[in-house]
Amino acid sequence: METRTLKLTDNWINYLINLPESGMGYHVVKVVIKGGKVLTKHKVLNSSILILEGDEKIKVSDIEKIELEK
Repeated sequence: METRTLKLTDNWINYLINLPESGMGYHVVKVVIKGGKVLTKHKVLNSSILILEGDEKIKVSDIEKIELEK
């Protein structure tokens, strides 16, 4: 299975840097896409690289909100 990644913008990186990590060097997040689609339980490595799953195809400009998963 191919792992695909998406480099986040500086604004998202700065936002995530100020949140507590879910584990050593990563956050587990919910990503809300413009238009309402929600990606749950996704990892962001080093506050900057979003790991995409399966056949997900999004651009960083599609992201409306990123929240920590609880």
